[in-house]
Amino acid sequence: MANEGGISALGLDLAGFLVQLAAFIIFIWLFWRFALGPITRVLDQRQARIKESLDAAERMRLELAATAQRNEEQLAEARRQAQQIVTQAREAGEATLARSREEAGKQADEYLARAESTLRQETQQARLQLRQEVADLSVMAASRIVRRELDPATQSQLIEETLAQAGVGAAGGPNGVGQG
Repeated sequence: MANEGGISALGLDLAGFLVQLAAFIIFIWLFWRFALGPITRVLDQRQARIKESLDAAERMRLELAATAQRNEEQLAEARRQAQQIVTQAREAGEATLARSREEAGKQADEYLARAESTLRQETQQARLQLRQEVADLSVMAASRIVRRELDPATQSQLIEETLAQAGVGAAGGPNGVGQG
C-alpha cells in the first residue's frame, strides 16, 4: 500500500486515474480512427493529387519544350527551303535574263548582218547604175564628137554641155540622160 499512499499523497485516486487513463486511450483511439484518420487520408489523397498534378505539369513542360524544339526545327527547315526557293528563282531569273540578252544579241547581229548585206547590195547596184550612166554619157559625148569634127574650143564647149545635161539628166531625165 505504499504505492497507494504515494499516489494518494499526490492527491490522486488510482481507480479514477485508471478510468481516466482508459478513457483517454479510448478517446485517442476514437480520435485517430474517426477524426485524424480521415483527415490524414484526405491530406494523403490531396498530397497524391498535388504530386500527380506536379508530375503532369512537368510532363507538359517537357512536351512543350519538345514541341517548341520541333517548331524551331520546322521553322528553320521552312526558312532554309524558302532561301533555297529564292536562290533557285534568282538563278532561274538570271539564266532567263542571260538567254534573253543572248537572243537579243543574236537578233541584233542578224539585223546588222542583213542591213550590211542590203547596204552592200544597194551600193553595188548604185555603182552599176553609175557605171551605166557614165558609159551612156561617154557614148553620147563620143557620138556627138564623132558627128562633127570640131576644133578644140567647140569640143570643150560640147563636153561642158554634155556634163551639164548629165547633171540635169541625173536630176530628172530618163535613164539619167538629159533631153535634147
